[in-house]
Amino acid sequence: MSINFAAFSNQDIIAALQAQVATGDVLTDQDTLYKYSDDQYSVVDQVVLPLAVIEAATIADVQAVLAVARQYHLAVITKATGTSVVSGSRGRSGAVILSLDRMNHILEVNPDDSVAVVEPGVINNDLDKAAREVGFFYAPDPGSKNISSIGGNVSTNAGGMSSVRYGVTKDNILGVKVVLADGRLVTLGGRTLKQAFGYDLTQLFVGSEGTLGVIVEITVKLSPIPMGTPLTGIAFFKDMADLAKGPGPCVVQVSTQPCWKRSTQQLWLLWTVLKARTTLTNTRRC
Repeated sequence: MSINFAAFSNQDIIAALQAQVATGDVLTDQDTLYKYSDDQYSVVDQVVLPLAVIEAATIADVQAVLAVARQYHLAVITKATGTSVVSGSRGRSGAVILSLDRMNHILEVNPDDSVAVVEPGVINNDLDKAAREVGFFYAPDPGSKNISSIGGNVSTNAGGMSSVRYGVTKDNILGVKVVLADGRLVTLGGRTLKQAFGYDLTQLFVGSEGTLGVIVEITVKLSPIPMGTPLTGIAFFKDMADLAKGPGPCVVQVSTQPCWKRSTQQLWLLWTVLKARTTLTNTRRC
């Protein structure tokens, strides 16, 4: 004989979500639950279906979901494009999945201030294309650039090849708007490169993977497109000792071919060289 101590039913929770989420959709059909519960990189054989999927369309929708979740003690799994390779946004029994796919608007691209303001569902490459139209670009370029969202990049502090020169995601985030677990909206950071006052709460949320709150708006730094023709250098070293010295005294082969035309081995060598050079330079400055 089993005893149910719950003071409310699943129907009560779903009804509360439907009543509070004004613009988005609260979905409970099996096909949708299965779709959002899994991802292409799953490492677990069994798919666990959540209680509901909420496709938020506005910040108010996100606030409503978290307020209801706190009232009913629900786990909330935030998800956008689901490109994580660690299955961090998989479904969980009794939880709700909060999808930010529909919050995919580029709110502002400002070349005068070198910033852009976006919603979390904006695809990384779409932001980069929009910035390039005004002579700038968005530097963080993870391997999933064409399919991953800015919100996911911020939550996981994504990197990429350009991080050697321009830093990873955290180095390109100026401010965020975050909905906390009780539904309150907080604004952190700003639009300026220098914010040397108080605690750096913006960076606290970068890489937190949704454990501290849901990021609903991001202000990013844009970088000017470098002048001239892009060049790729390949440095060759006879041993690790020469590699540690950096590419200075070595013969460097320069090519104007697009990177995709070169072999994976060459690109990996380039990455190793540049990373080693950057590390040594930073060490000497300390």
